[in-house]
Formats: sequence, C-alpha cells, structure tokens
Amino acid sequence: MSANISFTFRVTGIEDEPRARAVVEELRELMRDESIGGQVSIGVEPGCGGHVVTGGTDFPVSVSRAHLWCPEFEKSLAWYAKEAAPSATCAVEWSHPDEEH
Repeated sequence: MSANISFTFRVTGIEDEPRARAVVEELRELMRDESIGGQVSIGVEPGCGGHVVTGGTDFPVSVSRAHLWCPEFEKSLAWYAKEAAPSATCAVEWSHPDEEH
C-alpha cells in the first residue's frame, strides 16, 4: 500500500560553501536515485559557524511501503551528505497529509 508523505530536511555541520554545494549535488543524486528529483527542492543557507543545506518536497509524494522507505531514506540522506561533508548532521521531519484531516 502506498501513502502520501511530505518531508523537509536540514543538514548542518558543513564547514564552508564549496562543501555545502557538494552536499547539494550529492543529495540531488539521491533524489534522482529515489525517482523524486523533480519533486524536491534543495538549497544552501549561511548559518552560525558554517553552512546549512535545506530541502523538502514541493508537494506530497506517493511512496509504497512508506513505513520501510522512510527510515531507509533517512539513512541514505545521511550517507550521501557525509560523502561530501564528513562532519554533516542530518535531521528529517515527516508529515502525512492524508492523516492530518
């Protein structure tokens, strides 16, 4: 069974802008691998003591077996981010629009 989900994420602990841009490219690759590349926006913000990469779905996406996919996606997000910035820390927030009515 599939579910409609939305998510936002924040990647912190990135030392400089070139590394932040590299994180963005890694995460774009992940989104393409997950077939949601055209449905997720990703950007860079300057933060205290470094840069922050933020992103999220532009609208809810339909995911099969979301209860299994979501935890695996979080692990992949962290892995891809750490490929470009080993000190990166990731946080994901999920919402389930169909359940919020």
